[in-house]
Amino acid sequence: MRRLFLSFATVATVFSVGPLTAQQQGRSLLRAPNFDGSVGATVFTVTCSECHMGEESARAPRLSGLSAMTPRAILTSLEDGRMQRHGDQISSDERIAVSEWLTGKLLTETRLPSSAFCSTSPRGPGTVYWSGWGGESSESGFVGAERAGLTAADLHDVELAWAFGFPDASQVRSKPAVIDDRIIVGSAYGEVYSIDINTGCVHWVFPADAAVRGAIAIGKGPDGRQTAFFADFRTNVYAIDATSGELFWREMTGTHADHTNTGSVAIHDGRLFVPISSMELVTAGDPRYECCTSSGGVVALSAENGMRLWEYWTIADEPREVGKNELGTKIFAPSGATVWSSPTVDGSRSLLYVGTGENYTRPTTSTSDALIALEMESGEVAWSFQATENDAFNMACTQRRNFENCPNTAGPDFDFGMAPILVTSEDGSQLLIAGQKSGVVWALDPDTDGELVWAKRVGRGSALGGIHWGLASDGRMAYVPNSDHSSAVIRDPRSGEVVQENGSDPATPGVYGIELSGGETLWSAEPDAGVCEGRPGCLPLFSAAPTVIEGAVLVGSLDGHMRAFSTENGSVLWDVDTAQEFDTVNGVPGRGGSIDGPGPVVARGVILVNSGYDMFSEMPGNLLLAYRVPR
Repeated sequence: MRRLFLSFATVATVFSVGPLTAQQQGRSLLRAPNFDGSVGATVFTVTCSECHMGEESARAPRLSGLSAMTPRAILTSLEDGRMQRHGDQISSDERIAVSEWLTGKLLTETRLPSSAFCSTSPRGPGTVYWSGWGGESSESGFVGAERAGLTAADLHDVELAWAFGFPDASQVRSKPAVIDDRIIVGSAYGEVYSIDINTGCVHWVFPADAAVRGAIAIGKGPDGRQTAFFADFRTNVYAIDATSGELFWREMTGTHADHTNTGSVAIHDGRLFVPISSMELVTAGDPRYECCTSSGGVVALSAENGMRLWEYWTIADEPREVGKNELGTKIFAPSGATVWSSPTVDGSRSLLYVGTGENYTRPTTSTSDALIALEMESGEVAWSFQATENDAFNMACTQRRNFENCPNTAGPDFDFGMAPILVTSEDGSQLLIAGQKSGVVWALDPDTDGELVWAKRVGRGSALGGIHWGLASDGRMAYVPNSDHSSAVIRDPRSGEVVQENGSDPATPGVYGIELSGGETLWSAEPDAGVCEGRPGCLPLFSAAPTVIEGAVLVGSLDGHMRAFSTENGSVLWDVDTAQEFDTVNGVPGRGGSIDGPGPVVARGVILVNSGYDMFSEMPGNLLLAYRVPR
């Protein structure tokens, strides 16, 4: 959706649309998207169709994907999410009209029934079984048998315990924390829920100001109390009591109008580390927007009171005018190099590791598509490793028209979408490993300022991965999902040529087992293409991050399946299809969909799976599913 400059009065004049009838004002404008000349159809046609129909954009949901969403999900994107800059240019009534027309449903906000809530109060502070993105300080994605409560040998007995439906949602992205018998998890509309792990009943709901996408991190907050920390899409960071949901403090961390938070916060030794990204990537699709002036970074806060301790920006220089696009709009640089994912804590070295994204404009910087080590006390750069040079890209590069803000010679968009992980091998040595959207796994030595130890290519890569959301390791091997999402291979809009260096290579999606000492591939598992026949939005690709237990790696797929593969040979040990309707314990209509983003949480004998992801026209869904061995 490009930036909008037309009021409804202008749109109505152009398309000869009359005023709303009383009947239209009180109900959905359209029950099916057939462009009947109604308000919603007209606004969509003028302002949205260029990106969301045909082949104008590789990463904008198509009409079929939008129609499967809820009105609330589309409206939230226009008001508080990825499309906010564009939604700001039309009225509230027009946003609602588009949301209802696309979905053929009335805009509603579902409230949980009283039966969804627990009859007893949650217990006080308890044992933390899972916290943050990867479950522990190194964020490795591995959970041992004691915390997991199960191993590969138990998987053949696992069955569904309960399903929880997030009201009005069409995707589920937040990764739960687990404290004793409680789950704390965020949602697409900012509600943070405390849920009983045994029954799925709700203890309390905390209302954040915007979507909570990242994981919930647990640590000591004010007066040493057990606290849940998280960030919302507007870059507000919250500290709430993990038992009661009481707000301790809230602090905004972004400094630019387009700053946002898409990764998870990390906590260590009384400090909270917050990743900062930017939606200027999307705003740049408007050729009249003066692109671009934001950069990514990390902000450190006091866990006690939210006080700002330091901030690091991947681009220290102020952006300056470097030229004009074909329409005469000013171009600014340097920009971009955002931190999409979560910081990784290295307590023994007092370092913080982050992966960065591409630059948005040229000239590029050495901090884009890089792994950067920061001094934990000050935020100063200790060392930096750049995996891909000269990568300048924004969403204008995906459009056949209105591409003027795309940098001359578009980059491949090969950023690090995942958090680096610090792995201790069986011999006691450590590696910092990360997967890139280029399809390459990088292994660096944290003791020699990030010197490259080995690199392993598992795919040709694409703007949606390659290696998208993460990999995991048990200290013996790295387990690497590779997507090679073919619809997101970037072509330069001016020349039409594929811009990635290995774009002619065949796609090799699958899951790969790579030994740590030298990067050799020991096994691979291919996706099951047959499961997607006749299912719109279904893709047999592995994009989500994995989780490792003893003997098995659990990996979700865009086809809606959660599978467990043997860590020894990659054979399938467990396979469950989540892309279907479920009866939910909280009375909300529930349907699963594609699995993307975070890996499953495994704790106390329960496997918690997010199901539903529609960011790029996959299968929407609204479920948190709990699987366990029957007691």
